Amino acid sequence: MKAVIQRVTQASVSVNGEIISCIGRGLCVLIGLKKDDNAADMEYM
Repeated sequence: MKAVIQRVTQASVSVNGEIISCIGRGLCVLIGLKKDDNAADMEYM
């Protein structure tokens, strides 16, 4: 499990060129999970 937290002035998520969601100033959080991650891994994060 990995996480990246980044301050942004603006951010958006797009799929096939279509914007799905966007925000102004705030936090962008990206989380990567794998099959063997468990509750203990989540608590650690």
